[in-house]
Amino acid sequence: MRGTTVAAYLSIAALAFGTYACGDDSSETTNETTVSTSSPSTTGGEMMTTTTSTSSSTSSGGTTAGVTTEAMTSTAGETVGIETGSTGATPYCGDGVVDPDEECDEGDANDDNGACTSVCLSAACGDGYTQPGEECDDGDGNADDGTCKLDCTLPVCGDGIVQPGEACDDGNNIDDDACSNACDLTSCGDGMVQMGEECDDANLDNTDECNENCQFPSCEDGLLSGLETDVDCGGGNCQGCDLGLTCVEPGDCGSGNCQNAVCAIAMSCNQIKLGNPDAESGVFEIDVDGEGDLEPFNVYCDMETAGGGWTLTLNLDTSDGHVMWWANPKWTDTSIHGTVNKALTEDFKSEAWSSLAGATEILLTVHEEGGYLGWKQFQKVDGATMYEHLQGGDNTLIAPTVIDSFLDDNLWSGETLVRNSLELYANHCIQNGGNCTTGNAGSPDGDRISSHQATPANNTGGGLGNWHDMNYCCPNGYAGYGSGKICNNSAFRTTSEAQAGWTQGCGYNQGGHFGTDTKGPSSGICSNSGCSQANWSQNSGFDYDYAIFLR
Repeated sequence: MRGTTVAAYLSIAALAFGTYACGDDSSETTNETTVSTSSPSTTGGEMMTTTTSTSSSTSSGGTTAGVTTEAMTSTAGETVGIETGSTGATPYCGDGVVDPDEECDEGDANDDNGACTSVCLSAACGDGYTQPGEECDDGDGNADDGTCKLDCTLPVCGDGIVQPGEACDDGNNIDDDACSNACDLTSCGDGMVQMGEECDDANLDNTDECNENCQFPSCEDGLLSGLETDVDCGGGNCQGCDLGLTCVEPGDCGSGNCQNAVCAIAMSCNQIKLGNPDAESGVFEIDVDGEGDLEPFNVYCDMETAGGGWTLTLNLDTSDGHVMWWANPKWTDTSIHGTVNKALTEDFKSEAWSSLAGATEILLTVHEEGGYLGWKQFQKVDGATMYEHLQGGDNTLIAPTVIDSFLDDNLWSGETLVRNSLELYANHCIQNGGNCTTGNAGSPDGDRISSHQATPANNTGGGLGNWHDMNYCCPNGYAGYGSGKICNNSAFRTTSEAQAGWTQGCGYNQGGHFGTDTKGPSSGICSNSGCSQANWSQNSGFDYDYAIFLR
């Protein structure tokens, strides 16, 4: 029953539709037909009502624009609507309806810079449009090393990606590593102190407080830097420069001698010490007259005692077989003797004895093969050489004042020259009836180097280069020992290299001489006989040596 009724009504609707579809080709006709059918429900006696609405729009071309059919079924008084279709304008992006080929459609709100673009696509990084949350969007042109990155953010220094205009990008904000916070490769001279640099003053000037390697100037940087006058030397802070290198003042040179802005050979050990305070005692070359006619020569320098800088002029080794007694001509001539490498272990007379002028101090030492037992430092009377002092007559003053002294506890108490002297004389003479340096009268006591304290009276004490009772000698009338002395054909008295006094016998009770070097072998007897020996003289039992330095 229900199916028949529905079918009948549909037929009527179809007929009506067809009737209203006919019309003028040049006009547009809209027809609507509504057919309602009711049938009792097969369950519970309820009535179902179906309503069919037909709407047609016919254009002048005879086409149908749309059809809508609705069926409503009422059960227990309720109405249910079923939409079977719609008829309207052709869908398009921007109509506010999301069509199958659209991701979104916000109608008039569509915007290339919004959430839904003008082509109804959802905004996304890479679509070529800069939307909210994006800093940029170059579409297919997005690239991490481009002007817009793949995540639509603008490139910035520190993002770990090297973009145009950046030399580097290490992705951190550490400014003192290899890549700065400005994404520039760091380098010495950029004004920023980076790792491995001690300084960076934005220049490559080595003469200021930061050198071309961005390190503080040092004496080992291989550069002429800071205050240096030549590479790694001079300037007051570094060691003295070697010979031939540039200098400004004497202290710039290891030699202590700056001549015409070039380091030259030192003129003394003191110049060397001033140029190189760390210089150690040893053999050095000096040139006492600089650019003068004298040739340079090697000397022994004491760089430690009393401040150092002492030039050795004479050493007396009292047991080496070479006897520097009063009459040995080496006291008064310009010859040299010995080897500088053995300067403190044998008799040694340096070229400095006769050529080193200008010294203001003298150092007298008593030692055993170079091991000092005592020393005394004196102020010199003038800058004369030792040779010039010895050319003077009796009792020529060399040094009038003691500056400083040292006595080791092991120094024998009978030693008098270093221990007791308050001044020093050349050709010290006790003028017993005549002079020591001239004439043949009397029998004076002479010491080439001594003092009034070391040789206080006739037949007492002694010094260096000794000859006491000068007319006691052999053969008779022989004047070959200098000073014009006439020998009385008697045994020598004391003729040693160094002595503290006469023999301990014969009532003198003095210390005797040091070592074995005497003109005649000491006998220890008190007799005028025996021309081949030295009487009134004996060994003290000590082999003390003496050295004379100038500064």
